[in-house]
Amino acid sequence: MNTTTPFSSHFHDVPVHDLAAAWNQLAVIQGHVDPTTELTAVPVLNQHNQAGWRPAFRVPSTETLAVVITSEPHASYCEAQRCLSELLGAMATEGSIVLQEVAA
Repeated sequence: MNTTTPFSSHFHDVPVHDLAAAWNQLAVIQGHVDPTTELTAVPVLNQHNQAGWRPAFRVPSTETLAVVITSEPHASYCEAQRCLSELLGAMATEGSIVLQEVAA
């Protein structure tokens, strides 16, 4: 597992309550999720100077990294990535976002 923060020219801090709008704006192109989009996490320090991880998604084709600001950083890379996956899954189920192309 590669947990290094990849190069991105465009950074966005996204409050969790704005995640659906940010996903639709940054990861969806012409009604489809950019196939290069990656769910990841970035290392951060919390208010007590302790290391943690924030969920993030990266769109390499546009060199964009969106870091999702949750109430507290997660304890591990995998935990942060899983949190984002679950949030996006719930939003897709309710119809707020597109996660994959629907077969006609």
